[in-house]
Amino acid sequence: MSKTFLVTRPKHDRTTHYLFNWAKAIIELAKSKSIEVLDLQGSRANKKEFTGVVSKKQPLFIFFNGHGNKNLICGHDDEALVRADDNENLLKGKIVYALSCSAGMKLGPRSIKSGALSFVGYKEDFIFFYDDTKVNKPLSDNTARLFLYPSNYVAHSLIKGHTVGESCKRSREQFMKSIQKIATEESDSYLLPYLVWDMKHQVCLG
Repeated sequence: MSKTFLVTRPKHDRTTHYLFNWAKAIIELAKSKSIEVLDLQGSRANKKEFTGVVSKKQPLFIFFNGHGNKNLICGHDDEALVRADDNENLLKGKIVYALSCSAGMKLGPRSIKSGALSFVGYKEDFIFFYDDTKVNKPLSDNTARLFLYPSNYVAHSLIKGHTVGESCKRSREQFMKSIQKIATEESDSYLLPYLVWDMKHQVCLG
């Protein structure tokens, strides 16, 4: 893994609040490996700053957290950071993990075509649930953990030095652990199809 790692962490609604906080462990892991962390958090996760940091620092690995659709990945206040057929060339030579709805459907393949080394994301909506009583302490939310720990395991494994393919495999293994856990707990059985959905629609391109 390169000694420079870029993470985007907008924090303007409940979804991004959760992703913002759950990415902290990835940041700490990177720092423990003496990797320089470029943390575009809150309002800094905007197109101008993202473009400038990528162009100047050329991080090998970019971890996006935020909303999106098949064409784009968003930052603060849902401003598009990267858009298909616009500026996906910014991802040339990069390993990308997008924890963002549907970005693996169109933006992912276009990024690979423009020279991205790999693009891991989701070809449909990424869905997760959380406990309303834990919103102020998202890292103690065991419902959210079922989804966000496995999804973040892609980034975790990459930073630990595993290949992109191995990292996707390890992430899916963590999803299976969540699925197996829920399969034995009748009260949370409604979560099961959504965990299967996320695991099924994770894509590893490049």
